[in-house]
Amino acid sequence: MAQPIPEALAHLVRLNVEFGVLICIQCKFAVAPTAILRHFNDRHKTPIDLRKQLGEYIRGFPFQYDYTNIRLPGNGTAPQPIIPVLDGHLCQDCPYITQNRKVFRQHSNKSHGKQRVPDEELYRIVQIQSWFDDRRARYWIVDPSKQDEQERQARRARTRDVGEETDDSDHDPNPSDDESTQDDVEDQIVQDIEKWKGEAQERRLRMLKEVPVVEMDSWLRFTKWNEVLSQSKHDLVQTFHYTRMPDPDEPQLGRLLRAWNRILERCLNTLEATDHKDALKWWASPKNEAADQRPFELPQNSKSVDKYSEIFACFICYMMRTAPVANHTDETGM
Repeated sequence: MAQPIPEALAHLVRLNVEFGVLICIQCKFAVAPTAILRHFNDRHKTPIDLRKQLGEYIRGFPFQYDYTNIRLPGNGTAPQPIIPVLDGHLCQDCPYITQNRKVFRQHSNKSHGKQRVPDEELYRIVQIQSWFDDRRARYWIVDPSKQDEQERQARRARTRDVGEETDDSDHDPNPSDDESTQDDVEDQIVQDIEKWKGEAQERRLRMLKEVPVVEMDSWLRFTKWNEVLSQSKHDLVQTFHYTRMPDPDEPQLGRLLRAWNRILERCLNTLEATDHKDALKWWASPKNEAADQRPFELPQNSKSVDKYSEIFACFICYMMRTAPVANHTDETGM
């Protein structure tokens, strides 16, 4: 068993007791024991006295792992704490999982010989986690619905630790009544939390409406978003609800988004197949008179295309749900 994290290091590292994994609280990902001192020196510029304490702790740490051999939780388990829960693409034909849709399309083409096949026939969206990030990621599927039960058990364990809950066999001949009382207490706690969230939301909206000028940066003062939104009569929560992905009873909207994804895929394929620099410079130019000096290219972060295409998909959903039906067709019948 690994020793608990010293209190002086509790703001830097968290120990996952079940799997014997050290988690960097700032990065929210695991760090290999052999690399943890370099990680906190290079990445976070941690003071040397804390690094010395961390080094002493690591010398007695009984587990050794890296991203290639770290033990993974089983698929369908509750999410591990601190580690972020992500949206992933699970292959319909094999256990392959990735976050990147373009990378998945390449996998489907190379491993299964599937080209120009609708996304829903290639993968399904699942909730995933990974101890490590980026190229070192190894994913497993999580079930967030199991987290509530896990948290309830943890609360009961903490209650027993402080002596607020005693052994039923000694003090209560009717354990079902004790469980009912415990559930009532937990329900009241949940209600109090929801009430606090509502009050916090109200305070946040009031602060957004009455932001002191000294707290507004130059961009907000230039756009005047705060003034516009504070005077808006729109229900922003309802507006956000219009941007949700298609429901099962919206097949036309679902087909429209699949068409958008195919258009995007073909654009990306065309860009990948185009190596003529002059053509790429014309694509990047906002003017018809002259080519741009730099060729058109994708963002350096491969996740940006997926992120922005999802935002545009939300915009399509919003427009289709809010635009008058009469305007969906024009004189040409398109």
